Amino acid sequence: MALAFLGIGEKSKKILVTSSIPGEGKSFIAANLAVSLALTGKKVVLVDLDLNNPSLGRVLNVDEEFGISNYLTGDKEPEEIIKRLAVHENLFFVPPGSLPAGPSELLMNGKVKDIISYLENIFDFVIIDTAPVLVVTDTYLLSDYCDATLYVVRHNYTPKMFIKRIAENNKINPLTNPAIIFNGVKARGLSKNHYGYGYDYIYEYKQKPVKGKKAKKSLV
Repeated sequence: MALAFLGIGEKSKKILVTSSIPGEGKSFIAANLAVSLALTGKKVVLVDLDLNNPSLGRVLNVDEEFGISNYLTGDKEPEEIIKRLAVHENLFFVPPGSLPAGPSELLMNGKVKDIISYLENIFDFVIIDTAPVLVVTDTYLLSDYCDATLYVVRHNYTPKMFIKRIAENNKINPLTNPAIIFNGVKARGLSKNHYGYGYDYIYEYKQKPVKGKKAKKSLV
């Protein structure tokens, strides 16, 4: 996706990723976007702010002993919750931390804006994964602090009635600078050896030996 069309760049760098319901691939999109930007040489932080059903920590195999929830409760400082990922030297991650009893109330205590501003000052891009909009209202609050909102719709999965209601819902509860991302659409017209991306695709580093050349690290 050309983020420049959404005004994302040096000064507008905070991107929120959401969907209508669980299972549409918003976390997959957020992780892939973060890795792609890191590969361009940008310093990127991926934040799991889905405090109802977080999943990025498990996918990335990152210790979730503490994270952003611990900062919001005042138990940790910002620098204590930012983890560098082994996937790439430019990629960092903020786990959800200990899941609170009332996530929405915790997000409204005023400290979310502070941590997002902190991350904005030290990273080139801030990618935030949040809860689906039809599950809780957290996304609307967080969208106010971001520069663009990527709304994920999954092919043959998202109910058509939800897709039809996106524009209507956005008039009632507007999301900042929204754009729809279609996930799970099969590639057509390419050779049988083309790369395809599905919901369960996971990035990892592998050493690939190349004859006569030094092995390079590649993301597959």
